[in-house]
Amino acid sequence: MDKNRRDFIKKGALLLAGGSMLELIQSCSKNGLSPFNTYEICQTNCVGCGDCFDVCKDKAVILPDRSYYRIQVDECNSCGKCIASCKTGAIKVALKDYILDSELCVGCGKCIDVCEPEGGAITWERDYYMVRGKCKADKCNQECITACEEDAITIVDGKAAFDMAKCTRCGKCVPVCPYGAINPAHVQMDVSLCNHCGKCFEVCEFENVITVVEPENYFEPHIDPDLCEFCGDCQNSCEDYGAIHWAIYQASIEKNNCSGCGECMKACDYEAVRSF
Repeated sequence: MDKNRRDFIKKGALLLAGGSMLELIQSCSKNGLSPFNTYEICQTNCVGCGDCFDVCKDKAVILPDRSYYRIQVDECNSCGKCIASCKTGAIKVALKDYILDSELCVGCGKCIDVCEPEGGAITWERDYYMVRGKCKADKCNQECITACEEDAITIVDGKAAFDMAKCTRCGKCVPVCPYGAINPAHVQMDVSLCNHCGKCFEVCEFENVITVVEPENYFEPHIDPDLCEFCGDCQNSCEDYGAIHWAIYQASIEKNNCSGCGECMKACDYEAVRSF
């Protein structure tokens, strides 16, 4: 306890003993102290923003560190789901576009499986394999049959034929046909339904079928600390990637240093500072 506060308390005791409350209040005002209020921080409400720490001239507020929510860039795929969860607009993400080249697609369908719960932007254009008329199974080494691990291809009337009940649409038969006679299954994308989750890109095993395009004004995803209210909703929305990291600290007040000015209560937006 500093000397001014000790002197004030001694004087206050004498004034009260003399019955002069007015003199006590005047003395409080002169010393920047309050005879009425003591402040404490409710740990349930405190989010560790540090606003009370900044305004406390007495250095009575103790805060180990400021709380934060941050996006770990190397773990984030810029899907943008966290944007919708943030009520204050603190999250900044430049959304990436995903472009599907259906001509290179072999129609394995993995992208459809992961896209369906995300909005269904990718659907079948054709969900089966077919053989063109230029197939000459009697003049080749029937490479398609050799390539097929599911025994889904047989020769019928001199041409290859697919048993779609066995076919897994792996696409291995397509490049080995010397006559380019195999038409694989194809998928299509409605870009208006794409939510930029990027899961299609992650599951596609074929090069250049799905490409990622960053916007011209691309910037790394981040959270504006001045707008963040530490609600944690963004972290809950990032369950797929766990790219949002956080740490919550809480403030406390050293009552022996507190002058009772009340500035901490004025600065707190979370009703965490209480007087008694």
